[in-house]
This record gives sequence, structure tokens and C-alpha cells, in this order.
Amino acid sequence: MTTNSEIALNKYIAHAGYCSRRVATDLIKNGKVRINGIQVKTPFTLVKATDLVTVENNPITPEKKIYILLNKPKNVICTVADENNRKTITDLFAGVFKERLYPIGRLDRSTTGLIIMTNDGDLTQRLAHPKYEVPKMYQVTSETSIAKSVIETLLQGVPLEDGFMKVDEAGYPTSSKKIVNVTIHSGKNHIVRRLFEELGHPDIKLDRFSYAGLTKEKLRTGEWRHLTTQEVAALYQYEEKELVKEPKKINRAKKYYARLG
Repeated sequence: MTTNSEIALNKYIAHAGYCSRRVATDLIKNGKVRINGIQVKTPFTLVKATDLVTVENNPITPEKKIYILLNKPKNVICTVADENNRKTITDLFAGVFKERLYPIGRLDRSTTGLIIMTNDGDLTQRLAHPKYEVPKMYQVTSETSIAKSVIETLLQGVPLEDGFMKVDEAGYPTSSKKIVNVTIHSGKNHIVRRLFEELGHPDIKLDRFSYAGLTKEKLRTGEWRHLTTQEVAALYQYEEKELVKEPKKINRAKKYYARLG
């Protein structure tokens, strides 16, 4: 938030990490919030960075935005807490940040690969929205050979219980027929696993090696790094331009595919 920019009061409070936007709205309507000492009861009142906002007499400071790219290891679940005491993705950052980070989207427990952790709720909601068609690239490894016909079917489409689904790209990255790379923009749960299971490959190893144009590069399994200012700006392309399906960087991913024949 720059000095001259403005933001809705309920959003400002939520972004500060004080509470959710819904709770902030209730607090405002109940007269618990003041701007520069003046009680405000309208949730959409605009706030500047120079304003002093208090909630129940507690000053509110905007939370610093953090953007982390994590190469998620296996046997880690993408939730902030687990009733079965399994290792969660937030456990990997225990004691590192005072801010509470959340994953953008999810990878299932056995899937490895890239996922973004952030406290930027707006970016999370927009990148997860289907209309922005954020590309995700996976490497699929099967115990048995994956026929060319399977790849062709993935590209043409597969009828599933929740609708007709197809991948954007698919191909063998090496001479091995047990490894296939796919690009897909759908965010449906377990979509890649379900597609391959439907086509006769229920037991696959799955790794996401690219997300929204970001790649692993030298990031090892279990390691993470901060996104650069330029990378965050590239992610915001998906917010601002609905017709932009692939930032320029994603074009380099063509090398991950070979011709089918």
C-alpha cells in the first residue's frame, strides 16, 4: 500500500492480519473501529496509509506481504492444521515468519513440487480462480509404459464424474515411455491423478515442476525462496489481464515436451 493509495476499511484490517474480512465488517458495524480517532461504521470507508486505524483501541499496522516459492516434499499436507497430527505445509515455516502464510491452491500429500505460500489474500483468490487459467506443469511417472494413445486421449479430453477434462499439453520429455509431462490449467482436486487413473494408470508419481511460469531451477525438494519483485509482478498479470493465459516466461517450457511421433 503506497502513501497515496486507498483501500476499504474492512480489507485494510484483514490485510493487517487482525481478523478475517467478515469479522472486520462486523467489528466496524458494531462501532469498534476508529480512523484518526473518529468512529466509523461503514466497512467500505476508504483508508490511506497515513491514517491511524484502531480496532477496540488497538492500533492496526498493515502486514508486510510475503511471497514464498516452496518445492514441497512428499508426505506433507497443504493445510494450516491437521486433526491427525500429520505434517502440514505450515510446519515447514514454524518460527520463520511472524506472518501467517497460506498456500495458493493445494498439492495432495503424496505429490511433490512447486506451491506458492503467501499472506496476500487477493493474489491467492485470483490465482486460484478458473477464469485466469493459470498453467501448471506436472511430471508424471508410471510403473508401466504410458502409450501414445493415452497422451492423445489426454489432449482430446476425458469424461470424468465432474465433467469433461483435457490437458493443454502432453508429451514424453525423454526416451522413457514411463514419464510424461503435462500442462493443465484446471484447479480441480486431484485432476491429474484422476485423468491417469481413468486411462489405466492408477499408481503414478506426480511432481509439479512449474506453476504460473515459475520453475524449480535450483530449488531442491523441501527448499524454499522468496519471490523477486519481478516474479510477483508477473503473477499479477493473471489478475489484471484475463486474456493473458501464459506470461512470457512460460514459453520456455516448450523444451519439456517432445513430439509424439
